[in-house]
Amino acid sequence: MNPREGEEHALLFVRVWAEAVLRQAARVQDARDRAAVNDRDYERMEDWSPTEEDLARDFREEWAEQHTLVWAAFQLEQWRSRLHKERGIAPPEEDPLLRTVRNALEHLTDAAFVNERAVSPGEAGQKGSALRKLPGSELEIALWGEKAFGHIDPVHVRNAALDLVRTIENDLEEEAVERYLALVEGLSPYKDE
Repeated sequence: MNPREGEEHALLFVRVWAEAVLRQAARVQDARDRAAVNDRDYERMEDWSPTEEDLARDFREEWAEQHTLVWAAFQLEQWRSRLHKERGIAPPEEDPLLRTVRNALEHLTDAAFVNERAVSPGEAGQKGSALRKLPGSELEIALWGEKAFGHIDPVHVRNAALDLVRTIENDLEEEAVERYLALVEGLSPYKDE
C-alpha cells in the first residue's frame, strides 16, 4: 500500500467537498434571491404576481439547498481533518455548531414542531438530543433571517471553503511541479545512476 494514498484521497475529498460548498452557497443565494423577489411581487397582488404555490415551492427549494449546504460544509470539515491527520499535523478545531446543526437535521424526523421551529420531543439522552444542544434548543423551520436554520451563516461557510480551495490549489500546484521535476529528472541524459 502506498503510504501517500491516504493523503491523496483525503486531498481529493477535501477538494470535492470544498467545491460542493461553493456551488451550494451559490444555490442558496440564488434560491433566496428568487424567493425575495417572489415575496415582494406577491405582496403587490397583481395579475402577474406569484401564487401561494409559487411561494411554497420557493420555500421548499431554499430549505433543501440550505440543508445540502450544511451537509457539504460538514463533509468538508471532516475531510479537512482527515487530510491533516494524514499529513501528521494536528487537525483544526471542529465547528461544534456545524456538527450540531447537521445532527439536528439528520434526526429531524424525531423532532416535535412548535411555531415553525423543531424542538426536542423528549428528555436528555433520548431522540432529538442534538436539538437541545443548539442555541435556544431549537432549529428554525421557517426561513427568516440570513442564517440557515437560524444558526449557520452561508457567507461564512462559503468564505471558509474558498480559503481552503486556495490552500488546496497551492498543494496541487506543488504536487504538479514535483511530478514534472521527477519526470524531467527521469528523462535527463545527465542523471546520475
